[in-house]
Amino acid sequence: MVIYIEQKALDYNITKHIIQKFNPYIITIKHYKEVFNRSHQDFNYQKSQNRLILAVKEDVSFYKGSKFCDNRGFENFYYSTQILGCIYNCEYCYLGGMYPCGYPVIFVNEEDFINEAKKLKNAFLPISYESDLLAFEGIYPFHKAWIELTKEKKDILIESRTKSANVDKLPSNPPDNFLLTFSLSPNEITIFEKKAPSLEKRVKSIQTAIKKGYKIEIAIDPIIKVDNFKEVYKNFINYLKNNLPLNNIPVSIGAFRMNKDFLKRLRKIHLSPITYYPYEIKNNEARYKDEKKLIEYIKDLIY
Repeated sequence: MVIYIEQKALDYNITKHIIQKFNPYIITIKHYKEVFNRSHQDFNYQKSQNRLILAVKEDVSFYKGSKFCDNRGFENFYYSTQILGCIYNCEYCYLGGMYPCGYPVIFVNEEDFINEAKKLKNAFLPISYESDLLAFEGIYPFHKAWIELTKEKKDILIESRTKSANVDKLPSNPPDNFLLTFSLSPNEITIFEKKAPSLEKRVKSIQTAIKKGYKIEIAIDPIIKVDNFKEVYKNFINYLKNNLPLNNIPVSIGAFRMNKDFLKRLRKIHLSPITYYPYEIKNNEARYKDEKKLIEYIKDLIY
């Protein structure tokens, strides 16, 4: 493993933990953007390499959630970016069009993020919008501090969204205001989710999470149009019904959509039937023309 570390990040607990655990080759840098924001980077090559960037986030604050996203009834809606980028390399993920670098950036000043969250009132706070935090749990136990926070702050709902199978690394019996949402796709779609666990492994992780006392939701998002779409998703939903208490788990559904500029950049990274589908462009977003029909079909299968 190779790790780029900002000089000011060397003395933080997360940095020391990772160095002790992996004994990596260390390259010291002044600022993470020296590596992360370079031009002409090979995103897919970088995704194949075992490299990280450790940095200190200056002036920690949270970003306001989009008005197009569900605020779950909370007065305030923000999201945290403790990690930029992801271990996985999904061909439909907007991060490939958003970030120039395939190496994830971990901000090691965890305490600053937690302290900022303590200031929030009546808030919904997703902690893995621009990453998959649970996928990094084998590197460092990131969820421990966030779960402890939910015990203290009952007026905050924290969500960790994931494709990971690292549930066994999480503590048991978190409060109800900590939510674990699993992104699930048919196996015919997971082939485009490079490095991510199979559908079967994710379902087993959900089963484990339920036993460990987690509040669970499922996100079938994005729906991707493939050959034999109806049959593929019918088999997928039947599999979920046969292996999970689907009637007792909230399910959110959404079809593929992406900022047109992100999609343009993503097409340079992934020569994929997903990225090159002839989407309809409206209000600077790429979407399926029959998006509503796709969503309704999945809803009918579930309910």
